[in-house]
Amino acid sequence: MEDLQNITSVEKKRQNAIKASRTMLLMQWPAYTVLGMVGLILPILGSVDEISLIGTILLITALMQMVIILTYGINPGFGWRLFVMSVTFLAFALIINDWVASFFTIEQILGGYLAGTGGYIVIEGRYSFSSRHIESVVYCGYFAGVMGLMLFTGWPDLTWWSPTLALSLYLLAIGHTARVFVYKEKNLKP
Repeated sequence: MEDLQNITSVEKKRQNAIKASRTMLLMQWPAYTVLGMVGLILPILGSVDEISLIGTILLITALMQMVIILTYGINPGFGWRLFVMSVTFLAFALIINDWVASFFTIEQILGGYLAGTGGYIVIEGRYSFSSRHIESVVYCGYFAGVMGLMLFTGWPDLTWWSPTLALSLYLLAIGHTARVFVYKEKNLKP
């Protein structure tokens, strides 16, 4: 009987985590899409300070992650979300304040951030959900990892390839993935 109660408790925690993740993705979809579009469009419209733009995008992303954490409190997955939020704030601080500019370039800092968060997305996609359509989330994590590695290594060496473009493409991809995941989950419910 005790085993049945433990299974029920574990299943309830899992359901709460999935519900929180689904709502979190619903909140991320428009925010990441708008931030990605801003990062793509502003440099086209005119001269933009790349460090300020990337810093602003990262700060808004971190603040949104904080709102999600404060909204859902200590649910399963709290530690992971807190870690990703902390890493986002750290990336913002390192880029804006130039603390490690003599050791790392903006490409390396943002590349490390994208590769790290891409790894988180892959892990969350593989182990947090049981749905078969979660592959889109995992692919988005792989995409972030590849974008991060490309930035970190400085490849390709093209004039239009920039940290702002990489971050914007990542945010658009994760925004699209969040939208697809949320609506597929919604349509699968009886």
